[in-house]
Amino acid sequence: MKWLDGSELCPEEFTGESLCEKLALELFRYDYQNWLACPEFVQNAAFLIAFDTELAMEGIFGFLENSVGQYAPNIIQAFRTVGDNQDADILARICTLSEEETISQLENQLYLNTDFDIWNLLYQYLDKSLEKECFSDSLSE
Repeated sequence: MKWLDGSELCPEEFTGESLCEKLALELFRYDYQNWLACPEFVQNAAFLIAFDTELAMEGIFGFLENSVGQYAPNIIQAFRTVGDNQDADILARICTLSEEETISQLENQLYLNTDFDIWNLLYQYLDKSLEKECFSDSLSE
């Protein structure tokens, strides 16, 4: 499996959670182009981690104004891919609005401001993706 720095990682060495931890530690050392060179499931995790970081540190307006905001379509798709359509729909709606009050109300409905556990969904998605990656690697040998 291709990693952010272009090296190959062995998917058998990771769980969804441990892959997220590695990604969170190394993600911001690399440009977005490096993220896009990784397998789709790594990209999805990268975009969700980046969104979470931006939202926690700068709020939704910081996200919209920051370089991560230009990847909103990727983040919306990542939410959908892991099974979180609610946050995908909220973020999609936020991206079409210009009224600060409405955007702030919608921000309060995102997972970070509710009891919804996005991480468990992401870990499960990555576990399944890693399993598929291991299976496809064994077929190609």
